[in-house]
Amino acid sequence: MCHAQTRVCKCGTGIATLHFGNNILPENVVTELYCPECTANLTIDHSTMLEDNGWVIEFDIEGARLFAHEFPAEPEKVTPEFIFDNGFCTWVGYTPTDQKDSLEEKAAIIELAKTDKKRYFNEMKDWSIGRVKRLADEGWRKAKLAS
Repeated sequence: MCHAQTRVCKCGTGIATLHFGNNILPENVVTELYCPECTANLTIDHSTMLEDNGWVIEFDIEGARLFAHEFPAEPEKVTPEFIFDNGFCTWVGYTPTDQKDSLEEKAAIIELAKTDKKRYFNEMKDWSIGRVKRLADEGWRKAKLAS
């Protein structure tokens, strides 16, 4: 079981959807979210923060370590990177707004399903493979890990 939460960034201009894999960590393990506008003067503390293409998630690492018995790691190995890269608290999709963005991007392709199923399947496959490569090239952490 997993759950998702939509969060507004510190300055109030950015919105991200976070995925909490396997319901291991509570939502309050994310102490703050920063969009690229918020991070202009932010000093990143790598012991509690993960930077992903201009966005920053700040974690309550000590709180997260309380759940270490649920992780495949010792408490001291629970870092922002461990939490994010293993899906315990990460974006829904590859970017903070991926859920919305991907629906918009594939809307035209979905229309093909009504008229040309074979072309629809081919274009959907090409789109998904190309999209991950594009997002990785743009610097998104999850897309780089997936490619």
